[in-house]
Amino acid sequence: MKRKILISVFLLFIVFTLGMLLLRKNAYDFFNHGSVEVTRTLMGTSWTIKIPLDRDLKRETAQAVVESVFTELGRIEDLMSEWQPGTPVSLINSSAGSRPEEVPEELVGIIERGIAYGWLSSGAFDITWRGMGRLWTFGDDFRVPEENEIREAVGRVDFRKIVIDGNTVFLPEAEMAIGLGGIAKGYAIDRAGSKIRQAGISNFLVDGGGDILAVGRINGRPWLVGIRDPRGDRLDLLRTLAISGGAVVTSGDYERFKIVDGRRYHHIIDPRTGFPADKCRSVTVFAPEAEKADVLATAVFVLGPEEGLKLVQQEGDAETLIVDSSGEIFMSEGFNALITD
Repeated sequence: MKRKILISVFLLFIVFTLGMLLLRKNAYDFFNHGSVEVTRTLMGTSWTIKIPLDRDLKRETAQAVVESVFTELGRIEDLMSEWQPGTPVSLINSSAGSRPEEVPEELVGIIERGIAYGWLSSGAFDITWRGMGRLWTFGDDFRVPEENEIREAVGRVDFRKIVIDGNTVFLPEAEMAIGLGGIAKGYAIDRAGSKIRQAGISNFLVDGGGDILAVGRINGRPWLVGIRDPRGDRLDLLRTLAISGGAVVTSGDYERFKIVDGRRYHHIIDPRTGFPADKCRSVTVFAPEAEKADVLATAVFVLGPEEGLKLVQQEGDAETLIVDSSGEIFMSEGFNALITD
């Protein structure tokens, strides 16, 4: 009798153990299907698309979606790059002062929005910044331009002079030029997000050179996005954000810069003065769309904490963290809710 009881207990133990192992495996499979993550270079920067897998999303499907996203990013680069010859933006620039150029409606739309942001920011954001040419370079040939050079360059910058008539765009003065670097990447990130959503995928991350759109969750939790300490090493974080739907963009004076006689000169130029903006070390903006976050991060950096906070509050659906030139931190009212321990 005792032998039968022992055998029964032993069998029950085996069944229980196998059951627990099976449940554990199923739980592991449910939460840990891995992800598809692809990194490539486009628009002069590194892009990463990451899509977590689950029981309903197979690796092959996610990979096909990622390929379609990179095709879309390449299309946008061919449409909006001012650096590649023959693109619609390059044609507008090469025709400055002589004739209007007919361009795709999509490009007209982003130029019109760029102009609107110029008005909204009182010129702190200006898509005709490209008219300054190579006034500032941060390679081995770096030098501080002469005042007359800066004055002449700033004279070629004014978004108010852009003439749009239907699908034609005209820059009325020779050497004026449009540069969409402060808005096109955000637009491209939003387009990438739209392509992924259209495929029925609700969890993903798009990282365009550190400008991030994070949607849904990964392993059941929000995406974590770090804000770099502008005076620390690359891995030193000032704050970490938990994001489940929206874009995070940071503009900082620590990416491309030179220090001369104790003064930091960097690549974020105030288009109104021609000099590097000097009121901030970094600005991080959270917004529902990457395009808005991209533009506001640049504009707030140029404007500084006081005017920058007003601009973000005026937008209503954006939040910001600003590190000013002395290292003091300013946050909009709702930004703290995004921060996680």
